[in-house]
Amino acid sequence: MISDTIYEHLRDIQTTKIKNLISKPTIIEPDETLSSVINKIIRNKAYDVFCMNGKSTLSTNILSLLNAKNITSMKVEPFLSPVPYISPNDSIQKASHIMTHYRTREVPVVSKNKIIGVVTAKQILKLLSSKDNKWIKANLIYTQNPITIDANETLSSAKRIMINKKIDHLPILSKDKIKQVLTSFHLIEAIIPKESLGRFSRGTNRVHKLESRIGNIGSTRIPQCSPNDDLNKILKSMLKTDTTCCLVNLWDNLQGIITFRDILGLLASKIETQIPLFIVGMPEDQRNANLISDKFEKTLKRLQQTYSEIHEARVSIKKQRSGGRKEGKFDVTIMISTSHHAPLIYKSVGFDLSEVLEDLSQKLLRNLSKRAKQRSKTSIRKMGLPIF
Repeated sequence: MISDTIYEHLRDIQTTKIKNLISKPTIIEPDETLSSVINKIIRNKAYDVFCMNGKSTLSTNILSLLNAKNITSMKVEPFLSPVPYISPNDSIQKASHIMTHYRTREVPVVSKNKIIGVVTAKQILKLLSSKDNKWIKANLIYTQNPITIDANETLSSAKRIMINKKIDHLPILSKDKIKQVLTSFHLIEAIIPKESLGRFSRGTNRVHKLESRIGNIGSTRIPQCSPNDDLNKILKSMLKTDTTCCLVNLWDNLQGIITFRDILGLLASKIETQIPLFIVGMPEDQRNANLISDKFEKTLKRLQQTYSEIHEARVSIKKQRSGGRKEGKFDVTIMISTSHHAPLIYKSVGFDLSEVLEDLSQKLLRNLSKRAKQRSKTSIRKMGLPIF
């Protein structure tokens, strides 16, 4: 089973302490304006920003800030959300779980009630690139059929897609070919008002830019690979071009996209169950972690009684941090790998994690039980036996 092999292969990375990976954070104050915060993000080439609130850490990121209605006058405080922090002696696996669960690219490192630095996804990727990963292929990790947008569409359309779909990368189509990739960073950079403009001009300039065509905005230096290219090649190309994604192509057709989050998913936690269970984005809250493992362990045991071909299950948990009404929703996906079929994927979203897990469990039990019954009936017909 490939996930088991990857888990063992990367165990030394998972358990490595983060103390040697700490870099400078982008610190803000809750009463800063959005334009000030965004200018800090652009100046530092950051994605996440942080501040302390008593003994808690708060953060926001570019994707959340795209929800803002008025960048020039709004304060950043409504867009700040609690995010777990780590200490210098915590592991890379813990940092990667926080990134995947909270949709961040950086995790704050706190010592003596002060943010002393961050661990970034890019730093973890550099560490992964030092291993021999040539047997891990792109087709094991990429996100299939990524959303695209035409170059003739407006920036506001791209912004709406990124916010609604919770994505940071949009491949741009021009004459049926992918010419560049628009990211949330490009979008924020394009619509932020210039400090030198007057108050009225800043507002009209922002509206004008949002309604302008995407055109050639975006990066043309995005690395590309085929589904059979190995992880080392992908990591090398992403690090060399200093990009946050890699496009997967087959015969000049876009097949998928690989982002930091897809690669960090390789550092999943393994739950020892009868059917191997891997969890990407394990919640920091121990009660929720136990709820997930207990719920799916029972579900997988029941499934194996009627569907013995299951090899493994992977659960991905993300917490929505949109800066809007959907803040705090759990976005859960489970993928079931079987012997003879493509992976079976089920998704559910909700505010109550226990209800989301119950919904997914019921979907799994219903659908896989139907498959098992249909297979059984087909076999009886082939044998020429009566069906009761």
